[in-house]
Amino acid sequence: MLGYIVFLLLALRASAVFCPDCVDTHVVRLSNAADPCSGVVLVTIGGFEGTICDLYWDMNDAAVVCRQLGCGAPISAPGGSVFGTLRNTIPKISNVGCRGDESSVLKCSYSSKPQVSCDKKRDASVQCTGPDQVRLVNGPSLCAGRVEVRHNGVWGKVCDDAWGQEDASVVCRQLVCGAVQSYQYNSSFGISTLPLLMSNVQCQGDESVLWKCAQRGWNVNTCPTGRNAGVTCTGVADTIRLVNSGDACRGRVEIKHENRWGTVCDREWDKKDAEVVCRQLNCGSASSAETRNEIFLNGVFPVWMSDVKCTGAEKSLFDCPRASWGLNSCPWRSDGGVQCRESRVFDPTVFRAPLSVDPKAADATLLISSDGRDLRNLGMGRCVQGSMGVSSGRWYWEVNIDPAERVSFDYMVQDQWRLGVASASVSTRLHDLYAPQDGFWVLTQEWSEYTVIDETNRQHRFYGTLSKVGIFVDYEEGLVSFYDADTNEHLYTHTTTFKEKIYPHICLGFGRHVYLQ
Repeated sequence: MLGYIVFLLLALRASAVFCPDCVDTHVVRLSNAADPCSGVVLVTIGGFEGTICDLYWDMNDAAVVCRQLGCGAPISAPGGSVFGTLRNTIPKISNVGCRGDESSVLKCSYSSKPQVSCDKKRDASVQCTGPDQVRLVNGPSLCAGRVEVRHNGVWGKVCDDAWGQEDASVVCRQLVCGAVQSYQYNSSFGISTLPLLMSNVQCQGDESVLWKCAQRGWNVNTCPTGRNAGVTCTGVADTIRLVNSGDACRGRVEIKHENRWGTVCDREWDKKDAEVVCRQLNCGSASSAETRNEIFLNGVFPVWMSDVKCTGAEKSLFDCPRASWGLNSCPWRSDGGVQCRESRVFDPTVFRAPLSVDPKAADATLLISSDGRDLRNLGMGRCVQGSMGVSSGRWYWEVNIDPAERVSFDYMVQDQWRLGVASASVSTRLHDLYAPQDGFWVLTQEWSEYTVIDETNRQHRFYGTLSKVGIFVDYEEGLVSFYDADTNEHLYTHTTTFKEKIYPHICLGFGRHVYLQ
């Protein structure tokens, strides 16, 4: 009789509903996909790992797996081994029947009895939206900007109603960005066009993530101010950015180490490295890894990293195997770049400031209106500086160029105009090169050709017609960017280190007429 009872218990365990006390509910993982929240579902029972047969596999089952792994909501629950077959694995369970609210797929009903219809071509898989995330955008670094959150695969904005120090501290801690330097409201980093996901956020300050704070509820669009929340954190010792594209998700890779920006040598640089960078910047997956940087050009800072060999699974580029800090093994100067699939175009106009010049700062051949904004040159090329210099912060100025003012005497014209910024000590001094090492960061126009001289004296040329030029400066981050202000197209970004106050710098050739905004 006792033997019969034992037999019945073993039979029930083999074919009946799962017993939650009999297995380790945490041994569930995804495999065979680059995305950590997609792939073949693998479970371990009794020390042995195997797949799940796709028999009766559906979205309720996928929802449990996605939630169990912290991967958000399900996108699909494909069967038929769409992510490929796994070597040396066989289906471990089948007939999974989840309600959708279980904490683990191994707490759902299932059968461990072998099914004739299940083979290696019927593995169950999931595609999840990915984990909830937070990021700071349209700021100078990963640790400052407009607050955006990702929920169920959708990025959205956070209303600034009730936004304060405690809320900002949670964001800074969640992003490993140190302490709160300041919190912003009134859309200080620009108005987002994304949907509103969070409003009336009221954190205690000790929450581990922003979505654990009290709020009105996901996607509840009740933002009385219509404005976006922002945060500026003290930052971390090492951080990363992509530059010279106008898009935070495309550009030359630059790393801030020991409070100084540097580049990454493109030796050994490949798409696995790019995947890590894109994921670290919340920019999705990598589209390409740029070498011999013909698109984003080379930087002029020290090469901080070389021989980077990521596996692609690291959370940060700083976790990847590489040469020692500052050990430059590049046989030539060529920096690594990245293009990610997501896009976060930087909007410099958020930092718009009025621009004018001092009418007393130029000779009689440069006519300046009483408000210092209308400039016309009636003599040979003359330069003048803006009336206000800057030594901190972010600034954006625009210059309207009168296209009707053309000069027919080519021999009289050397430079039609030159716009940008210059160091205080050299801003009005005449130079032959007007290069960064001389204290100038400028865009020069001569007929239909536009030239920028970088920090290595290399000239970069652009062609077309500009009627309005935008000039953006981030003093602390050492950025000077030029834009076609009519189309918001990014033209070029200098990366440098300012050592003194800088001023807007304007040079006009004979007959040129501009209006400052």
